[in-house]
Amino acid sequence: MKKIAEYLRTQAAALTAMADADNLKGEYAEDLAENARGLGRKLDLAEDRYREVKDHLSSWATELEEFQKKADRALSDAKDAQQVIDSRSSKADDKSGSAKEKDEKSGESTDEDPILKQAKEDLEDARKRLNTAEGDYNERSGHFASKVRSSIDDDMKDSWWNDFKGWVADAEWLGTIADWASWAATIVGVVAMFFPAVGIIALVLTVVVAAIHLTQAATGNGSWFDVVMDLGALKMARNGIKAAKAIKALQQSSRKTAAGLAKDGAAARAAQANEGARKTAARAARKRGGTSRKNREAANARRLRMEGENRAAGKRASNEVRDSEMPQISAQEKAGVLGDAKVGQQIKDIKKWRDAYPDNTGLADNARQAERHKDVLQGSWAVSTGLDAADKTADYVTDDGYSRMKDRMTTPVPGTSQW
Repeated sequence: MKKIAEYLRTQAAALTAMADADNLKGEYAEDLAENARGLGRKLDLAEDRYREVKDHLSSWATELEEFQKKADRALSDAKDAQQVIDSRSSKADDKSGSAKEKDEKSGESTDEDPILKQAKEDLEDARKRLNTAEGDYNERSGHFASKVRSSIDDDMKDSWWNDFKGWVADAEWLGTIADWASWAATIVGVVAMFFPAVGIIALVLTVVVAAIHLTQAATGNGSWFDVVMDLGALKMARNGIKAAKAIKALQQSSRKTAAGLAKDGAAARAAQANEGARKTAARAARKRGGTSRKNREAANARRLRMEGENRAAGKRASNEVRDSEMPQISAQEKAGVLGDAKVGQQIKDIKKWRDAYPDNTGLADNARQAERHKDVLQGSWAVSTGLDAADKTADYVTDDGYSRMKDRMTTPVPGTSQW
């Protein structure tokens, strides 16, 4: 604090000299002089803070050292007294009952051992001296804390940002939450490799960790390297969730397309069958009487009935496709999607309708996209979890060397612009 006060005093003097210089020419000179003079006054206030607080701490250090000496002496005396007490008490316990009776018959005093009695008094005195030293310490610590607060209560006020940075620095619970959430995200990320449905949980946890690390880094209380790692994991987690949603959308699209194809096919087959029946009925009608009004009405009724049957056949075929159960997958197929049965069923369903209608390019394209999204899904969770696990492993196996390296990479050197 003394060195900082001296540095501030030097800088304030330099700024004052700059403001008072008469060799500055140009329109900038007046603004420069005014700003330099104002900054110099602020540095003077800051120098007063450091100088006064340094004096308070120096005085407190002297008194604190004396309190420590008193406490050390009390402790040493208490140990010596306790050692005597333990020694004399053990000797008294070793004396047999018959020996005690012999002492009483011979008229020897059975009063407490004077050495033991003095040791107990010394121990009690040491305790009193320690309590006195502790009480004096608490009183003087409050005194100097009050003087420090008084010295920093001046016209120099911290901005809201400085207050926020101080709050973040003091909020150790933020780091605790980030650590717990980070481990939880790692565990859920591993699970999400096999069951992407839980990926949203990993994404939320990763967002929480990234937000805390970003807040700590922006306020100078954390590492920007952690933020970079979090953003990488966040992007991978987001890609995994998007891939899982894309596979589900493709499966629904394939079913819808297949239902439409099934409807058109069934309606066409019913129409073909009904057309043959209509022609047979028309030939029979001509033999009976040609084109009488009654025959024409009967023909129209048959045509309307047949059209209804065609539509009903198409609807039944469409519903059968839409409502059909998801296909079952084998152990090998389940292993191919890292254990996620739901994704495996969705991909197999997409391929089933592609094979059922091989001439449809839309269904074939859906199958290709599903395979691509499956690879993205598995790769995203693997990379995300791998980054997080590697970061944690390096923290534990390098004896804080990895953490120091991250700090050096992302923390500015005090008083410079170097990183």
